[in-house]
Amino acid sequence: MMMTSEWMFCTLPSQTFTRQKHGATKQLTFSAFPMALDFNDLIKQKSTIIPNVSNQDLLNTVITLYDVCLPDIGVENIRDTVCERGARTILLLRNFEDVLKEYQDNLWPDVDVKSSPVEGESNGRGMSKFTAVFSDSESEEEQDSDSEVKESEKFQSTMKEFLAMVIERRHQRKHSPNIVSNIGIECCVVAALTYKNSTLILRPMVVILESYLKDTQEFLTAISKVENLGDTSWTKGREKIIEITLLSTRKRYRGCGVAKYIITLLKDASFVGFYDAIVTHADNRAVDLFSCCDFCDDIILNSRFRALDQDWTNVTTMSYFPPFSAGPAACADAKDLEAEITKWSQKSLAAHEAQAIFMRRVFQEMKALRKQVASQEMEIQKLKAVLEKERMEKTILIKELLQHQVKKLQNIHFSQLGEHKEEETMTLKPNTNEKIELDGQEMELQATVMTALSQQAIEEIKTYTAKLHDPDVYQRLYYCDRRGQLQPLMDILSNGFSPEDIQQEEYGTGLYFSTSLATAITMSLQHYCVLVADVYTGKVQIDGVKPTNRTCPPEGFDSIQIPGRLSISEPEFLVFSHLQAIPVSLLKYRSGPSQDGKHT
Repeated sequence: MMMTSEWMFCTLPSQTFTRQKHGATKQLTFSAFPMALDFNDLIKQKSTIIPNVSNQDLLNTVITLYDVCLPDIGVENIRDTVCERGARTILLLRNFEDVLKEYQDNLWPDVDVKSSPVEGESNGRGMSKFTAVFSDSESEEEQDSDSEVKESEKFQSTMKEFLAMVIERRHQRKHSPNIVSNIGIECCVVAALTYKNSTLILRPMVVILESYLKDTQEFLTAISKVENLGDTSWTKGREKIIEITLLSTRKRYRGCGVAKYIITLLKDASFVGFYDAIVTHADNRAVDLFSCCDFCDDIILNSRFRALDQDWTNVTTMSYFPPFSAGPAACADAKDLEAEITKWSQKSLAAHEAQAIFMRRVFQEMKALRKQVASQEMEIQKLKAVLEKERMEKTILIKELLQHQVKKLQNIHFSQLGEHKEEETMTLKPNTNEKIELDGQEMELQATVMTALSQQAIEEIKTYTAKLHDPDVYQRLYYCDRRGQLQPLMDILSNGFSPEDIQQEEYGTGLYFSTSLATAITMSLQHYCVLVADVYTGKVQIDGVKPTNRTCPPEGFDSIQIPGRLSISEPEFLVFSHLQAIPVSLLKYRSGPSQDGKHT
């Protein structure tokens, strides 16, 4: 290995690579040697590290190789990455003599244009930007400073000169393939990898707990124990990370294990020094390659390297962690290891104390909250019980009041029926001037005939209705009689309803009553007489079914409410006993005067 006083480059022994060509018995076998370079310092030196190859041409070759394989990044960005301070590049090169011999044996004709940096390569995602081979590059969108513009112009100028020399050597090889000077550095490049060292600041659990327990004396005591250990880097841990930024292999040499060899070389701690992890943002096409090199793409594991993310697209973050034998502990003596173990034990103990204090305080807080919730729940239950008691008492009082009012009205009603009071004293006597409109025709009230039930009939009705589920509920309704005769209505008015008045209709056999006067008049079949009755509906069930054979109310109910049987009808009520209705009066209507002033 050759090294300068300042780390600029080093070389390693050559390696042999072999690839069996698919569909052929002939193998591709070649030798190449790795070289580690620091282009940030190298391009500032006048002395060359490869005979007859300027350091600038070597840099341009690497940039060209990266741009051919990764054209989406851009030449300027590639140059900035390769020449970044602290960045190093592992370059795999072939000897000029070996390449010349292949040209002489016609093993590597210039028709391999896609593998040559001068010829360019299209990977389906973009084209390289080099003159005469790649598509012309567009100007930068953002304006650079004067120094950046001058540096960019200088770089473009040297790149043009480099490409001109490459094209010139290309023509010379066609005429003089036996001259070694016609073999340029671009013919010897096999692969390149650029990496840089980064420091990752980690915050362990103690620092996380500090944000929750800044005012906790016990926690501050635990932190002071850690600080007394004299190792402040533990509270803000640092890890040495090797970050792979660029990796490319010429298409001609792919499948020979070149990239895997360079990555394996990078993993060697004796070559790059001790490190904690290697991280790369792998192109989606290179995920399998890094997986074969023991890199892991676990999202949770790689979340710690989020700070190293750059503006890459279509990439997967992958990481490699070296074995313990490759770390500093492998070279430490027994005393150093024992001291490290003791320090680690003290740190772990302090961290455990801080976590235990935190968990105990959380546990105590949880107990206090549960006790508070239980107390509030008990208070809520007590308030609910009081509220329910008050609600029940209120319901009872309202029910008693309603029952008292209904009973009072019922007594007045029955007393009025028993004493045969005159028409003026009836509570709901229709107005003699009342008029209604039916089918566009005005109907005028002609006469009102009041009932004259006997006291015995009234007592019989009271005895029957007392057995209903809700005996205090009655409504003043209009009797719907479809027999079309006036005499049955007069009999009902005098003697009350009888079993002969029960009719069989579509909703069942019983007495039908409506809340609509118009409905009752329409069903009177043009004699315009309507019977008004107090109907003890009791507990009502709403039912729209039409069982004609129904002769009694549903279980638990006294009557049913049905839809109106006419298009103009309001809801109707059906009772199944003649003792659930008391006739009140008979209303006789006549149609209004016609246009000539006469009644129809």
